[in-house]
Amino acid sequence: MRSRASRRKGFDPVQGVDGLGYIFVSQTGIYAIGSLSYGSPKELPKSVSALAKKTAKQLEPVSLVDRLVSAIRDSIIAGELESGSHIGIKKIADEYGVSMIPVREALARLLASRLVRVEANRGYFVASKPSQSEFAEFVEARELFETTAVARGFDNVTDTDIRQLEKLNQSMRKIAETGRKDVMVEWGNLNSDFHQVLVGLTRNSYLSSLYADLAFGNMHFQLARDVTTEAIGLRTLVSQHDEMIEAMKVRDRARLLACLSDHIKNLTRDTVSP
Repeated sequence: MRSRASRRKGFDPVQGVDGLGYIFVSQTGIYAIGSLSYGSPKELPKSVSALAKKTAKQLEPVSLVDRLVSAIRDSIIAGELESGSHIGIKKIADEYGVSMIPVREALARLLASRLVRVEANRGYFVASKPSQSEFAEFVEARELFETTAVARGFDNVTDTDIRQLEKLNQSMRKIAETGRKDVMVEWGNLNSDFHQVLVGLTRNSYLSSLYADLAFGNMHFQLARDVTTEAIGLRTLVSQHDEMIEAMKVRDRARLLACLSDHIKNLTRDTVSP
């Protein structure tokens, strides 16, 4: 009989040894044993190091909390966790086969993005959809953050950055062309990666981490949830990405900043209101 841990979404367990429970493995490598996270395979107990090497050909540090943040955020964007609903910490811990400690840490991280809220003595809840004025404030904050970061990091643009953006946008183009309705999680993650590259031009790890915690790219779509992909206009967003990439190729700072500003403002509350 398979254990509860082996049935959870997105986390691939391998039976551990010496009562340590499970080694959780992703495509990027080993990231935890039970509820304990390890930054590298060298930190793993000797009793499981041999198993670790057999399990993953490529071992890279992956935080268990980071994985939970992504999983919970995706559930919110997909509508699996509805606006205003209570978030059961134990339920999530059981679903992913982890302790409640990393789940609490993940939810605390999500507070910064306002995807969730917390009430004293009641726990965590999915944030309600914002008012029109609140959404306008969010768009303004995102535009200010990203355009400032890109302006500061523009001189650091490399061909590698451009190729990475082209690859991400090509994946988004394929999604836009399918016309599928259930694409918001996949699209949101790719879009977030695209904008993370732009912010990463600063070569400032603190700013990049802050942007990731705020989850502006994902949050924009989460705030506009319950609308159709046609209303959001995925093809338009892809075209705007193309314009930004072209501006980077010719090293036109002013054009890139103007395109980025228009792009962020494209998904407004007026556009996506039912």
